[in-house]
Amino acid sequence: MPETEDKDQLRERTLARRREVVAALESERGTKVVTLMHRREPWEDESKDGEAAHLTIEDSEFVLMQIRATPPDRPIDIIIHTPGGLALAAEMIATAVKLHPARVAVIVPFYAMSGGTLIALAADEICMEPYSVLGPVDPQIGGWPAAALIHLAEKKPVEMVSDQMLIMAEVARLSLAGVQRFVMWLLADKLPQQAAAQTAEFLTGGYLAHDTPIMLDAARNLGLSVNTSVPGRVYELFETCAFGLCKRPCLATYGMVDTPTTPLRTGR
Repeated sequence: MPETEDKDQLRERTLARRREVVAALESERGTKVVTLMHRREPWEDESKDGEAAHLTIEDSEFVLMQIRATPPDRPIDIIIHTPGGLALAAEMIATAVKLHPARVAVIVPFYAMSGGTLIALAADEICMEPYSVLGPVDPQIGGWPAAALIHLAEKKPVEMVSDQMLIMAEVARLSLAGVQRFVMWLLADKLPQQAAAQTAEFLTGGYLAHDTPIMLDAARNLGLSVNTSVPGRVYELFETCAFGLCKRPCLATYGMVDTPTTPLRTGR
């Protein structure tokens, strides 16, 4: 019982501190602050260090409710720290970000890979550090890059390809085309049509391994609206997280993910 009480007290103190930081950020920047940060909570079992927290459909519900509750004339800051996750969740959040009438900034102090990058593409501006990273948004089908599955089915004689692989290749083709169209839509009001098409093709077409980091200068070269104005107070949120073992951030899926997680809680 004492151990449970200690964890409950730690949780309450942590959430209270996060509320303070978020309130200060909102006051300083005149925005609504939403967090989408995947880290082990300090009150959780340390054995969870090795588990990859990721973007889930529950995360999208939380973020969508926050955006919906924000007045249309109020800017939004979304702090993202994620390896990615379920494509549907990322696409739903990205759509809400793009459709919010006021300005939306995505703040990436460390990394927003895969689905995190997809959300960032929807924002009016992306705030990064010189060492922060985004990543490709190419679909992953059953753990395999969509482009690789398509190439495999094209290169081998059809009689040497299993029915399952042919089906996966067709799903990959449909998924890749769908994500390319979605990225082009996200960029349509930010880049000329040809530039948007080229950037969408590069980010989705399997030209990079899915965990390849896209840093500040590379993001600028892609035509993305990036800057280095990450508020210092953002890092106070990370002081409330538990840091331990961490895999290289890279995760995208078009299927269900086994490990249920929740984003960083602010108690709001």
